Amino acid sequence: MLPQVKTILFACDLEDKTQESLSLVMSLAASQNANVIFMHAIEPINHQAQSMINNYLPIEELQALRQEAVNSVRDTMETQIALFYDNHKNDNELPEKPEYLVVQEDASSAIKHTIETRDIDMIVMNSRTHSKLGQMIIGSTANKVIHQSEVPVLVIPLR
Repeated sequence: MLPQVKTILFACDLEDKTQESLSLVMSLAASQNANVIFMHAIEPINHQAQSMINNYLPIEELQALRQEAVNSVRDTMETQIALFYDNHKNDNELPEKPEYLVVQEDASSAIKHTIETRDIDMIVMNSRTHSKLGQMIIGSTANKVIHQSEVPVLVIPLR
């Protein structure tokens, strides 16, 4: 029997071209009758920056700012999904709306933890082209995920 894809994790940076990637993910989900988890990772700030911020902002205000960031990301995700369904309202076989997942962690770790805690069959993610120097300095999330993942990874190159 061929393997079934029941749950797709769509890890997205919500930058430009999200609709193109989302269309591919939703098409794949429709063809497999799969659920989609639409995930965005909010990268944490480094320890030194966190210490500086803690010196100037009360903890309650900092927590409110973090929650505002999560809410803003969720709103962006919901807008992207609404736009997708509006653009494809005449299509007959659309999958159910995705589940939203916003995490505060670096993207590759967030993807790894989601795979460990959820029943994920496939990861779909964007990859942006960086210069060779940029890849050496900041690395590539897609590269990390490909080498750490125990499930198939589909990488969508964005240029």
